[in-house]
Amino acid sequence: MTYYQSFSSRGPWWVRLLAVMVSMVLLVGLFFFAIFAVIAVAILAGSGMLFLWWQRRKMRKGMHTDIVVTDYREIRRPRSPFDDPHR
Repeated sequence: MTYYQSFSSRGPWWVRLLAVMVSMVLLVGLFFFAIFAVIAVAILAGSGMLFLWWQRRKMRKGMHTDIVVTDYREIRRPRSPFDDPHR
């Protein structure tokens, strides 16, 4: 009959304690990294959306300044009576 050893009987108590502590530190570090990554992505997305909003706002304001309204005078060249196309 074969007996399998469990994790608790593989080594001294301090090795098991060290393994549990290292795994807990890695797990907590993973959670902090994930939270930091989510916050960084949210900040980048927010700044990108703010930039796009600012550019659209600037373009909407600029559309009204391109129209020039002024008085003008039409200048025609004098025609000779022989250039009449209806003759």
